[in-house]
Amino acid sequence: MLRNYIKIALRNLTKQKMYSLINISGLAIGLAVCMTILMYVSHEMTYDSFQANGKRIYKLQAQIKIGGNIMNTAYMSYVTGPMVKQRQPRVEQFSRTMKYSKQVLVSLEANPHQKFAGEKLLFADQNFFDFFSFRLVSGSKTDVLSKPFSVVLSKDMADKYFGAENPIGKVLTIKTDSTYNYQVTGVAENSPSNSSIDYNFIVSGPTLQATKEGKKAISTQGIGPGSFDNYLLLNQPADTAAVRADLQSLPAKDVSMEGEIFSLTALTDAHLNSNYGDSSNTKYLKIFPLVAVLILLLALVNYMSLSTARSTLRAKEVGVRKVSGASRKTIALQFYVESGIFTLISFILGYLLCYAFKPWFTNTLQLKIDNTFLYSPLVLALFVAMFLLTGLIAGSYPSLVLSAFKPIATLKGKMSKQTGGVAVRKVFTTLQFAISVGLIICGIIIDRQLYYFRHADTGMDRENIVMIPVSNSFGDNYPAFKQDIQSLAGIANTATSHYAMFKGYDMNFINGKTKDESVALSALSVDNHYINTLNLKWKIAPVSEASMRGYNKVVINEEAIGKLHLTPNPVGSYINTGNEKFQITGVLKNFNFSSMQSTIAPLGLFIAPDTTKNWAKVGCSMFAKIKPNTNLPTLLASMESIYRKYDSDTPFSYTFMDDAFNEQYKAEDRLASIFSIFTYITVLLATMGLFGLTAFTIEQRNKEIGIRKILGASLTTITSLLSVDFIKLVVISVIIASPVAWWAMHNWLQNFAYRISIPWWVFGAAGVIAVFTAVVTISYHALKAAIANPVASLRSE
Repeated sequence: MLRNYIKIALRNLTKQKMYSLINISGLAIGLAVCMTILMYVSHEMTYDSFQANGKRIYKLQAQIKIGGNIMNTAYMSYVTGPMVKQRQPRVEQFSRTMKYSKQVLVSLEANPHQKFAGEKLLFADQNFFDFFSFRLVSGSKTDVLSKPFSVVLSKDMADKYFGAENPIGKVLTIKTDSTYNYQVTGVAENSPSNSSIDYNFIVSGPTLQATKEGKKAISTQGIGPGSFDNYLLLNQPADTAAVRADLQSLPAKDVSMEGEIFSLTALTDAHLNSNYGDSSNTKYLKIFPLVAVLILLLALVNYMSLSTARSTLRAKEVGVRKVSGASRKTIALQFYVESGIFTLISFILGYLLCYAFKPWFTNTLQLKIDNTFLYSPLVLALFVAMFLLTGLIAGSYPSLVLSAFKPIATLKGKMSKQTGGVAVRKVFTTLQFAISVGLIICGIIIDRQLYYFRHADTGMDRENIVMIPVSNSFGDNYPAFKQDIQSLAGIANTATSHYAMFKGYDMNFINGKTKDESVALSALSVDNHYINTLNLKWKIAPVSEASMRGYNKVVINEEAIGKLHLTPNPVGSYINTGNEKFQITGVLKNFNFSSMQSTIAPLGLFIAPDTTKNWAKVGCSMFAKIKPNTNLPTLLASMESIYRKYDSDTPFSYTFMDDAFNEQYKAEDRLASIFSIFTYITVLLATMGLFGLTAFTIEQRNKEIGIRKILGASLTTITSLLSVDFIKLVVISVIIASPVAWWAMHNWLQNFAYRISIPWWVFGAAGVIAVFTAVVTISYHALKAAIANPVASLRSE
């Protein structure tokens, strides 16, 4: 019996090629999107789940209150781990890591002149490979990180630097704060893409005591903020409350700062609960699954709508089967089998589409997902569950409708009352276009918000300014380097800051009105050309340029006047950090020195002479204003040549300021890119469904169209008659989708301090797009029917 059902299903699939193509391709696209999103969501939700002790490993973090300001810190001092373990018997073990955030230079002992840029260097305790479940390909867990200047390479790095050679015992030269020789003591498997601990080079913890930056990092005393990720292995997960309570009752002598509130975050929860770095992927976890469900729903609606619409073609078959003794249950099973075959073919195609679509999806999100994750037992189990659920839903409505036909009525050809389903199909069509219109509206508003960001007046000149990072390798040569760049014909002006624009700033805390009040003041150390180069505007200009410079001088922005409770003209007055006093020498108009997602904060510019030799000793950024109509490739080549004259080891790199500004909105750019694809897919699915449904509806009305043409109906009249019912449904879908999309986008825009007002024309534009798409889709079949020979349709009976 099952064999016969499969034969009938395959026969119907090949007999009705257009409808089979619409059903299978629609379901395949919907399943591909769902698989991609399911893969992404499961990847994000299973971070660090591969760790054998993942449920017992907790990361120690702290919250610090300074005046009225609360600061979160993910990094703790070097002594935090051992001090907590010594105090708390519920802590079985601890392990510390420290990321080296800057780029490093790597060379081989055999070829010291060939240097490679490296990243993801991690300092780690000796017990790193015992504490965590990262697998060593070669080397001993207990020994690989026991000695100073030992390094474990990831498998990729071992292949890159040594190829097929055994790297154990070989020497790598790695430049951090200085140049050091490291002996390779082990090779580890690459860290999984769903690991919160990532590495290319793992350097032994004892190395810290032998390097300048390392000594500074481990010097902080007491439990508190520092430079290290401190991980605690508890005896039981239930011990977290007791350990946390003990941390809150630490004696003052053991704490580096007053008012600290400590927290423990499970390693498996750390990725999604992080308040640090780019948390945009967490936002997508809330948006993308909903969109994926809507797209799969569209594909299922297409399938069910077309299956029931073509029920009249199967009516006599059902009638004969029932007269022959088949039960409703048996007939329902037959249609479930057919749906299962359609779903299986769609699932296979969907999986192939998902595999092909994955690189674009991950690149757009700037996310790495190992190919092996796509074949992991968890993902395969989720895909199989989705396949079964899709087959069950896809077959449910057609099976119920078709198995309910009455045999006598179907064999007599009286189907009008039985087929019903017209209202259901209208609801399906309206739902499809409502989802499409809603996504179109959302996509337009997201695009408008991004356009607003890129073209808003930020209070500074961002165009044609290139920023060049300068390392401490320059030493005392930075002034000469800056002068050489300034002398280039294409350079209008140069300036210096410790930070590139939009890449960070320091923080000072200024005494407020009361003893307990403390106001956060963002701080930038810059030279005296910075303000002119960026074309910043004065609110209250200084008496002279020379008056701005000096150790205890500061230029503030407008926002700082109110937040620091200063007089309207504060020039000449002082602000106090508690340890030092700074005289205000000028006030700048507000400018956006960070993302426009947040309001402008109080800012102080601390201006030093551009001749100082200290700029490069801790690293800085040089700003170069490029003259109009300059040949950029030639100019950049000249700048690189000058750069290499002073630092031949560090790779030359640069960033244009407007690119750095736009990079702040990469999360929104990613969202817009993915959303555009989702919108195109929903419109495509809705159009495919409407195309198939229109073809069937017109096919059913061929005789009526023939009679109308014989009676004198024009081409326009017939086309309008066949189109108007569908157009009404599309208009209704616009009316339904508009308020829902407005509500969703209104809430999304609240995340931005600077945002657009939702324009009315967005809803009109989405409606026009939907109606135009529907008209084009319907017109093909309507015109084809309208110009057909009426004699052919009337002769058929």
